[in-house]
Amino acid sequence: MDSMKSRSAKRLTERMVRNEDIFCSLLFDSSNRTLRVVDFRGGNFQAKHNYLERVLTSEGMRKVFTLIERDDMTGWQRVGYVREGSIPGYYKRSDAYIMSKVYDAERTKEEPMKIERNVEFINDLKTSSKALADQKPPMVKVEQIEEETAVELVRAEIERLTEKGKAKKTNDSPQVPDQDAMPPVFNQFSREVEFFHFAVTNKRTKQVNIIGAEYQDCFGNAKLEVLFSPSNKADQSLIRAGVVEAIDQLAVLGAVSVFSLVCGDDVGLNNVFASAGFRSTGWMARQFMPEGSKEPVDAILWTKKLI
Repeated sequence: MDSMKSRSAKRLTERMVRNEDIFCSLLFDSSNRTLRVVDFRGGNFQAKHNYLERVLTSEGMRKVFTLIERDDMTGWQRVGYVREGSIPGYYKRSDAYIMSKVYDAERTKEEPMKIERNVEFINDLKTSSKALADQKPPMVKVEQIEEETAVELVRAEIERLTEKGKAKKTNDSPQVPDQDAMPPVFNQFSREVEFFHFAVTNKRTKQVNIIGAEYQDCFGNAKLEVLFSPSNKADQSLIRAGVVEAIDQLAVLGAVSVFSLVCGDDVGLNNVFASAGFRSTGWMARQFMPEGSKEPVDAILWTKKLI
């Protein structure tokens, strides 16, 4: 059986594959041209690998990755996948390990991908994030909103930022909606998830940012994404306050693990997550394809276990 479920451009397209050799769900991210494999442990790894390489070629994907438990790491390593990181408590009672293979880099299929973690950059964040954590936060209002409301607020904020000549968004986010755009606002990462949106407003300046949360109830994990990247320290403080409040609300829902993927060159946003108590537990090579960029960029994985 090989079935496809179609979704919006900013939602994943899912293809369920089940036959004598393979049982898995394929999640296609057309924005970044990546393929995530949800493996249901059916079939051998070589058969899966051969099938996935055919799919990547036919669908024009450039990277494949999977989140697995520790016991399955060796099998994926045998067929050329490398470990890029881990998410503590992703499966509620166990951790998830990210195994990946990149196909658009300058290398042969047989050559393992080398993960070039910027250790110096991470160490620098430890200093700057402490200063941000100690800074008095602004007076903020954080409220859960519907996605349609999020789009309206995004449009209004874009107009405000454009007037000031400082419009900027995170590379992790999809294209900012134009006047005719409809939801969704944020890209999807997992299957069978519920989406939440939080408006973070500076009560004094009326500046607004939007935080998206993707919650997977069956495992109790949540992925956070910030729409507008901070352009100064005041923006960082505002976003940090919003992230902290969003986590509190997700914990009430039952979230036990929260994570985020942030472009490696976004100093301000990485600083926000470091200052909010997240740990850097992974470096995902060539994960995002930012708007207007000719080359993919790396992503830093930030994780926080709540219990």
